[in-house]
Amino acid sequence: MVNSFLEKTDKIEVTNLKTDQDILLKVNDIKMHFPIKGGLFGKVQAHVKAVDGVSFDIYKGETFGLVGESGCGKSTTGRILLRLLEATSGSVEFDGIDLFSLNSQELREKRRDMQLIFQDPFSSLNPRLSVGETIARVLKIHGMNDAAAREKRVKELLELVGLSSFHMRRYPHEFSGGQRQRIGIARALALNPKLIVLDEPVSALDVSIQSQVVNLLEELQEEFGLTYLFVSHGLNIVRHISNRVGVMYLGKMVELADSDSLFENPKHPYTKALISANPIPNPRLRDKEKIILEGDVPSPINPPSGCRFHTRCPYVQPKCKEVEPIFTKSGEGQYVACHYPLN
Repeated sequence: MVNSFLEKTDKIEVTNLKTDQDILLKVNDIKMHFPIKGGLFGKVQAHVKAVDGVSFDIYKGETFGLVGESGCGKSTTGRILLRLLEATSGSVEFDGIDLFSLNSQELREKRRDMQLIFQDPFSSLNPRLSVGETIARVLKIHGMNDAAAREKRVKELLELVGLSSFHMRRYPHEFSGGQRQRIGIARALALNPKLIVLDEPVSALDVSIQSQVVNLLEELQEEFGLTYLFVSHGLNIVRHISNRVGVMYLGKMVELADSDSLFENPKHPYTKALISANPIPNPRLRDKEKIILEGDVPSPINPPSGCRFHTRCPYVQPKCKEVEPIFTKSGEGQYVACHYPLN
């Protein structure tokens, strides 16, 4: 059942999206280089290249998964899209508007359409505020001054995510991890957003609770036509919920494809290694080839020349050490940054 404060829209069939008008978010060559200062006068000594030239589009109504090892830059990418971090360079267009050109007031208004759900549902909630106050504060900041209307909307939001209206008087420490994440989802939905960035939204939850939260996210997406950027380490969850998936390594996007193509026929050696390391619950399939990557992830302060993955790649060639591969089309809707993509 659709609540009055949310406008119901039909979920868009993403597979049929082919035009620029269907793109909600356009990311073009964004970079985030964090300065490292040192010395007597605190001069910049080097930069951590957390994100170093990432580009992709997100279509209306789809779930775009973003995966990779810890430190690859995927969470930083999500925060750049919302301008929680100011990018070093690049551009992000949301619904045709350049987000990096907006002043503080314009950005505040546009953030009604863009929300974030955090990895840790406990630390993202203020322990001094009740659940009702936490959600109502969002509504008040964005212009809902009627206290009775705010309370009514908070009750509707809590019921929408599977909680009850009496929960609004309780505090975060009185809830389980799954319930806290539902509160975070309710807060994100308060302003009827178009895009929600989910930063590891289920990694802190028990496995049984993870499935409940993922199912809730899917139901909400179908009911309200939401668009998701889903950042996660969990490949099984990403495959289940995502329409398309981007794979990042050391600040770069190395492969992008629809979910089935990526998991069934990965082109980049790093993607293949990630998928091969994913636990398989079916014992009959456990003899599947395993790729064990040697060495550690290089430092983002001084990344390798050429292909950044060449120091760990089992298929490395001399060209890989010298020339950086271009992100090119390797199949129907599949793109890869590799000189010698796998068949």
